Amino acid sequence: MKQFRQFFVSFLVSMILCPVALSDEAPVTPDKLHISYVRQYMANNRFFDRLDAAGYAGQPIDVRVRAGRALARQQFDWVLREYALYESLPYLAFYVPTIVIAGTALAYREALANFLHSTGSFGFLLFSMTFGVGFGLTLATAVPFTMNIYYGIFSPKLAEENLILDYGSKKSLLDKRTQHYIEDELFYSFWRSPGSEALSRLQKILDKALRLPFYSKELVYDEEKIDESLQDYPASVAERLKLFAHAELIYQQTDSSIHDSHYPIYFLGAPGTGKTHAARQLAEAMGTNLAVVTLDGATIDDIVGTPYESANARAGRILDAIIARTDSSRDINHHNQVLLIDEFDRLFLSGNEKSKDVLSFMLKLLDPSNRSYYSPYLKTDVRLPDTIILAGNRDIHELSARDPELEAIASRLDKVVFTGFDSRAKRRIAFEIMVPNKERRYQSAGKLLADFTLPQSGHDMIHAFIETDQDPGLRSLEKYISRVFEQFAHSLGPTNVINIGNQEDNI
Repeated sequence: MKQFRQFFVSFLVSMILCPVALSDEAPVTPDKLHISYVRQYMANNRFFDRLDAAGYAGQPIDVRVRAGRALARQQFDWVLREYALYESLPYLAFYVPTIVIAGTALAYREALANFLHSTGSFGFLLFSMTFGVGFGLTLATAVPFTMNIYYGIFSPKLAEENLILDYGSKKSLLDKRTQHYIEDELFYSFWRSPGSEALSRLQKILDKALRLPFYSKELVYDEEKIDESLQDYPASVAERLKLFAHAELIYQQTDSSIHDSHYPIYFLGAPGTGKTHAARQLAEAMGTNLAVVTLDGATIDDIVGTPYESANARAGRILDAIIARTDSSRDINHHNQVLLIDEFDRLFLSGNEKSKDVLSFMLKLLDPSNRSYYSPYLKTDVRLPDTIILAGNRDIHELSARDPELEAIASRLDKVVFTGFDSRAKRRIAFEIMVPNKERRYQSAGKLLADFTLPQSGHDMIHAFIETDQDPGLRSLEKYISRVFEQFAHSLGPTNVINIGNQEDNI
């Protein structure tokens, strides 16, 4: 028993000192050593080739995702036990004949004793050596064999288990190039050389890739909701936007194999005239998301992103906008969003090389036959939303008059001119939306402001401002309402408000 304990301790020490490591920093333990071997096994046997959910190709998107995750779970649980069985086979190949020989010797023990007695000391010595070698090998293999059995039943948890399941759920929805990148360059590379940096890269890439749009959501045309959301706009603008939304919904239901002109629309108007608000209301009325990309000051790398391996790697503004409404990689994103590209007119104004690169890229991107772009961050093509709206403060048709290349794209864009809001619309927006929102915000500050409402004198001040406001948009009105609230809230005692806030934080 003493020798057995010494051997077992020696075995554990040898495992601890083994050079195979789970990560760059962590010391190796038996569990981590086993995990490193499992990862090597999964990489060498191309684990993800087992995840074939082709049988669910015609099913709804949520069914396909659930089926993919269930298959990934099944194969992942099996491969952990499969590896333990695989490692146990050499030991079983030794134990089976050993047991057979031992059983035979026990059954014929009298004949064996007579044989040893007749052969003398040489036969006894030979038998002792054979028995010693067999016993030593049995003892030496007992511990690793037992540990394989143990890990086959109680497998240690892999840090990337949830990543494996998340990827497995959507593997069949990704194109082959993206699958190759994620599997060969991320998972298998990490499994062969585990490390915290490789795991972080895997997490960040998957977080973006699995939130890409995978299907077309069924949208609706709610004319009543659109009328309500556009009630403050001039009648001509509201009617034009309604026709645009209806045409976009029809277009999304047509045969995509028929190539025709389907260019974006250009929202023209001064700041604050409701261009972004109109795009958001149209998206909500259609039952989809609004993805917003701002081109102001952007370089081509800001727009499309850069490889993960580069310095200051970024996914790009377009990709970030498309996935912005998803909370995690488990959400299922859809193609037919509304993409708003704001500050588009700035590309026509700036003459520097960076703006020219962005403009050249955008012109190609807006071609109806090329509604996708290559993402160096994900190393795959990213499909753009089906509906694209451009917005700016200046008329690009006038700006492009001297440049034939710009005129070619500008001439293809229909525009909606946002002239601004009249005093009636401003009053409704101010007293039905802005003031109530501001009151709720102030009331959330603490006990002293819990019942705060803007007094009638404050309402009168806002009324008077609207009557004289020359701004066609709402920016000046927003700023004035903020100043009015600051004035009346300050009269309640700003020092007390701050103290109450600090006390509540301490609580």
